[in-house]
Amino acid sequence: MNPVINCWVDTITKVLTPLATILVAGYVAFISWRQWKNSQQELRLDLYQRRFEIYLRVIEFHLAFMQWQDEPKLTELHGPFMKAYCESKFLFPKESGIYGFLDEYNLHTSRVRVYKNRGDVNVSQAERVQLANDQKWIKDCIGDFEEKLGPFLNFHSI
Repeated sequence: MNPVINCWVDTITKVLTPLATILVAGYVAFISWRQWKNSQQELRLDLYQRRFEIYLRVIEFHLAFMQWQDEPKLTELHGPFMKAYCESKFLFPKESGIYGFLDEYNLHTSRVRVYKNRGDVNVSQAERVQLANDQKWIKDCIGDFEEKLGPFLNFHSI
């Protein structure tokens, strides 16, 4: 082969090899970055879904409680509510107050259920006052819950 052509081929090979390496490295970096972004979006969506499930379980229990259909129905919904209550400790920051709210909600609903299951037998005046206070708190509390949970269910700010 001609020495001039050999020189050109050698020069082109020396230039294209590092250039190809840089292009491949750039492409691999781009793919890695996209996978990282996709993972971040997937985590964001999973966290949103877990938090929204907590909201739905609490609302479902609350609606059944407010309608007071029957104790077996409440018992059936109490399990998912308790699961939501326990999960909230790990899915929301402490300063959000969501776990504390659900703790207080559980206390009030438990007392009302005990009172209603016992009936009017052996219920003191103080217990009747406590029952009325618990029922009022439960009736008025769901707005506070939604307000506390709102920032965590705003999908655009997660």
